[in-house]
Amino acid sequence: MRLTIQLYTVRDLLAEDAPGTFRKLKAAGLDFVEGGGSYGAADAKEARKMLDDIGLSVSGSHVGVDRLENDLQAVIDEMHELDCPFVIVPWIGADRYANGWRAFGESLEPIGEKLAANRLTLCYHNHDFEYANGNGLEELFSATDPRYVQAELDVMWVHKGGHDPVTEATRFKDRLPLLHLKDYVPGNDPQWVPAGQGVVDLAQVIEIGKAAGTKFGAVE
Repeated sequence: MRLTIQLYTVRDLLAEDAPGTFRKLKAAGLDFVEGGGSYGAADAKEARKMLDDIGLSVSGSHVGVDRLENDLQAVIDEMHELDCPFVIVPWIGADRYANGWRAFGESLEPIGEKLAANRLTLCYHNHDFEYANGNGLEELFSATDPRYVQAELDVMWVHKGGHDPVTEATRFKDRLPLLHLKDYVPGNDPQWVPAGQGVVDLAQVIEIGKAAGTKFGAVE
């Protein structure tokens, strides 16, 4: 498992100076970034050149589900330009799962199938609302073919949703190419803390990920 960083973490710095921020990430020992949007560049081609010049690669990109539904070929072209293997649904509104998580999962599968045909993997990134009424994440994945819909399990949000990240990582180990290694302290302000300084058992999650063949663990 390789370490990457979700660029949302440094979004303000990227807005001020994208090349300088990427150089600092590289100097900190990172070889991969997980992004979304423009990567501080005019387009994917410019972003790829900037990252190549600095020595960074893209581990995955967050892409909204509306764009996947309405502009999929452009997404595919951008991912190929970036040499980005994973396309990640980062968040959805409540209207998307109003008819249940199974129905939402079924709506993702054709997108994942098209991406797979283009050498890309679709992943779903969870928050805590999937656990508001049972285990929506389990319903979503049980309704989909793992060849077409896989997981970017955010273990902090799993914990905040009242579930055990170790149990969930084990449950989804057969479709776990990506992990979000986030941490927090409930009740603190702010709750978010650097990975390893909060309540999430990241060490055990990482071991499960290694055994499952997880490709990237993203810090945020």
